[in-house]
Amino acid sequence: MSLHPAFEAYLAELNPLIIAARAAGVESTPESARAALAGLNQYALPAVEVAQVFDSAVEYDDGVETVRVPVRVYVPAPGEPRDVVFFVHGGGHMAGDLDVYDFSARRVAAATGMVTVSVDYRRSPEARFPLGLTDAYQVLRRLDDVLAGVATTGRVNAVADSGGAAKLASIAMRAAAGEWESPIARQALIYPSLDYAMGGASFDAFGQGFFLEAARVAWYFDQYFSDGDDRSAASPVTGPFSADMPETLVIPAEYDPLLSEAEEYAARMRAAGARAEVVTAEGMIHAFAFFEALVPRDIERLYELIAQFFADGTVGTWT
Repeated sequence: MSLHPAFEAYLAELNPLIIAARAAGVESTPESARAALAGLNQYALPAVEVAQVFDSAVEYDDGVETVRVPVRVYVPAPGEPRDVVFFVHGGGHMAGDLDVYDFSARRVAAATGMVTVSVDYRRSPEARFPLGLTDAYQVLRRLDDVLAGVATTGRVNAVADSGGAAKLASIAMRAAAGEWESPIARQALIYPSLDYAMGGASFDAFGQGFFLEAARVAWYFDQYFSDGDDRSAASPVTGPFSADMPETLVIPAEYDPLLSEAEEYAARMRAAGARAEVVTAEGMIHAFAFFEALVPRDIERLYELIAQFFADGTVGTWT
């Protein structure tokens, strides 16, 4: 499918600005990256109402210090036992937080009707790999504590986008290796980042001019990893995989440098005996879920697919 007309127009304005900034020698900083992602909230539609929303936190000892991880809980039907959705935001492991992703967590809770727990892990470069990943996992382990007093069925699903999806896939990878345990039954990975070595063919096709650029991805990873880290071994696309991994719905964007690694990841899951379904978001670019006002029908379809998959395991088509 052709690039969506709304994104054609958006990129026609954005790309000259990127070229001009590059020519002027403007360098990215964590602060500018965080502000840029937060700025995408200008394209959000009015926030979806959820019956009960409250903030909490998980504390754990990481062997060096006591870490406090903020979480936000969305309860669409207080008093009614509902499944749980563990929500891990994206942002290149550097940007994003509970407020920036509030619009999306609300969408997930409303579409699925499930209690949604959004986690605000530590970010790079202040907290490099694997600290943010460990934060997410520690919250996952303590969901019962977070949800004390909230009616749930005990069944856990998960949703994440981009770098958050990398964290979900990394949890599944470590569980497959027998290092961690995960209660996640089904998960949805939205335009996931799964190859820290950047070996996918889509970087050649869409690595420049389609919002998320290859140079930007490389910069994010340089901030996330320390010298000497084995990025290939840390990549979910390299495995290990097992038949016991969560049933997984992968929703890559058609015009995204991360497309091919998402497809490869799903293929390797299936080869290991796990269930992995791919529904490509046709005509979309990376981070399209932020652009609710530009592509509202596609955003509705995104959350419909996730809700359907969590409800009964069936998978629809994008159109």
